[in-house]
Amino acid sequence: MSRFTQNIANQMITLVLVVLFMPSTFIAKVRVNVYGDIIEQNKYHKNGSIIERVIIYPQENSDSKRKIARNGILTRHKNAKATVLLCHGFMCDKYDVGFLRHLFSKGNLFNFMTFDFRAHGENSVSQCCTFGHDEAYDVITAAYFIKHHPQLKNKPLFVYAFSMGAVAAIEAQAKDQSLFKAMVLDCPFDSSENLIKKGLQNLKFSLFGYEFDVPGRSFLERYAFHPYVQSLVKAILKAVSNLNTQNIQTYAYPLHPAESIKKISIPCFFIHCKNDQKIPVQAVESVYKGAAGYKRLWLTNGRRHFDSFFYNPEMYTERVQKFFFQVMSGELFNKPKEKVVKDKDDATTAMIKKKI
Repeated sequence: MSRFTQNIANQMITLVLVVLFMPSTFIAKVRVNVYGDIIEQNKYHKNGSIIERVIIYPQENSDSKRKIARNGILTRHKNAKATVLLCHGFMCDKYDVGFLRHLFSKGNLFNFMTFDFRAHGENSVSQCCTFGHDEAYDVITAAYFIKHHPQLKNKPLFVYAFSMGAVAAIEAQAKDQSLFKAMVLDCPFDSSENLIKKGLQNLKFSLFGYEFDVPGRSFLERYAFHPYVQSLVKAILKAVSNLNTQNIQTYAYPLHPAESIKKISIPCFFIHCKNDQKIPVQAVESVYKGAAGYKRLWLTNGRRHFDSFFYNPEMYTERVQKFFFQVMSGELFNKPKEKVVKDKDDATTAMIKKKI
């Protein structure tokens, strides 16, 4: 065989491999339902998975029916038994939480969707982050999009959410109790007031070697939601709490997940780090106590805010998967309604406590 013929043969083999194993793609906006569009679809021949890039259209807020656009990624598997909506936290986006797909990769039994909350990720200009208040409408619309998707509408829908995303998921389920079949909620806060108060606790100044509270802290806490005070509160929080908003426009509303959770009766699995420096254990315990249905609380030895997965990924993955499998099988409902599990303190936790 000549060199020319060999090169042609090699090119043909490469082309066949590309066709067989690389994703096939089409880019054309397709209206799936009134809640969103597919703008790109990739099909992976190796395992039959389909990845869809989508746009959903939540309402702007409770006072405006105007729609905004949020981008998302939906991964579908042929043999999936359920779908999980993944909700990220403050200053993250759909790509940052891509690693969480591994929580649900076992046997391709779960579809999953990630999306950008308003003011985060793609197409965020002129949008405002409200720490869960209006983000609830993003969650609702994402859930409706999935529940009306032709290939997903007959499968149970779960939500996995952390931090601000967990609060948004609680508020969404409280508004429409038919959204999800079960919820995994990692490190939600109990109220926006307490979140601000926690941030302002470090508001001190030093004089002659002594530390003093800054005058007016109680005023800032009392009027934190007033439009004229918000910019000052945000500046202070950024300075003393390392709240770097990365130019994300924010506005804080009064928000009480510990009260909203009382409207929720579906199974809830709460997870929280005992060493969380932003949201105290008492805050998550307050939310947990308010849940009306089957519930579990796992307090981990994670080192900081939303660190349970990174601290012990194997155990974290096993417990999250087990929770959803038990919901689907019905096994969960034969167990005690509520239970709190605490990891035994280890060397890391003991060291953190000693520093405190």
